[in-house]
Amino acid sequence: MMDSGVDLLQSGGKNDFIYGAVPEFSFEPVKVDRMIRNGDTVRLGDVILTAIHTPGHTQGSTTWITSATEGGKVYQVVFPDGSGVNPGYRLVTDPSYPGIGDDYRRTLHTLEMLKPDIWLSAHTVDYGFEGKRARAVSEGVKAWVDPEGYRKWVVSQRQAFEARVDREMSVPAQN
Repeated sequence: MMDSGVDLLQSGGKNDFIYGAVPEFSFEPVKVDRMIRNGDTVRLGDVILTAIHTPGHTQGSTTWITSATEGGKVYQVVFPDGSGVNPGYRLVTDPSYPGIGDDYRRTLHTLEMLKPDIWLSAHTVDYGFEGKRARAVSEGVKAWVDPEGYRKWVVSQRQAFEARVDREMSVPAQN
């Protein structure tokens, strides 16, 4: 687990800055086997994943980067995380935690700098999983290659964040 998310997992969610007091969001505490930091790698057999700390969605959000080889071609693969703003989060007005807005901005910048061939997020609808899986039957790995889709997704994440900031900063209408 990314170092800044260890306490959350080990508390069973009870020390979450927004949802800690909500019983529906609690879970059995998890003992973290290994604490990782930005840039650390994790090996799963022959696969090496690099952890990039991308806080925002949670303080321990982690984007994972790896490569995959198919037919002699190497593909950059990214599992982006950290850009979604949870309900109830406050980004600028009485922020949910000090620096949350800055965390999101750094995360969005980091995600913008990545240039994956293939990207897979936690929400399969974001990258059209079902369609790509169906096309993979005839197209193979080419069905998953989608750098333009990734770029558009990151742009939409930035727009959603900025719209949220704008809503928080809007001044109520005067009578």
